[in-house]
Amino acid sequence: MESKVNEKLFLEAYDKLSANILRHISFRVNDSSLAEEMTSETFLKAWEYLRNGKNIDNLKSFIYRVANNLVIDYYRTRKPTSVPLEEVYDLADHKGKTVTEEMDIKTDLALVNNYLSTLPEDQKKMVVYRYIDELSVQEISKLTGKTTVNVYVIIHRALKILKQKFKEYEKERQLKINAQRIKEFPG
Repeated sequence: MESKVNEKLFLEAYDKLSANILRHISFRVNDSSLAEEMTSETFLKAWEYLRNGKNIDNLKSFIYRVANNLVIDYYRTRKPTSVPLEEVYDLADHKGKTVTEEMDIKTDLALVNNYLSTLPEDQKKMVVYRYIDELSVQEISKLTGKTTVNVYVIIHRALKILKQKFKEYEKERQLKINAQRIKEFPG
């Protein structure tokens, strides 16, 4: 009876998490076919663990941990690269958007990706978990082994840096717009 319950819970978790896990791995390995393979392997390892009768307190955190371990194993033999957010966005469902909206989103994502790459690795990872993978602070805490307070602090510091970079960008952009207007309509 318990194996039927585990199977049902696992299938529900797969339905809810597979797209997020794929996006998470894609962001970290920069190869969509490898990401698909690693996503399958993630769920296979999680299923084998469950099937062997082992207890899992939080299946979502456990699956993310398996995925992270696979990514870490992958990078032990390869030089790390990251996937541009534009490619992660392409994996998402974005029906009903106009071409202009699509272009604005891709431009914004390129900017975010650029700024994310300047953050220290720990901050970058926490921001990705929180805002791309949509994990709660408690889930990130369980996944990383850091306290929830520590996770909050790391995310807060990263967001402070990112906000400052966006303010600088917006200020520079506004200066360019104003300079262009002056050229178009002198005196």
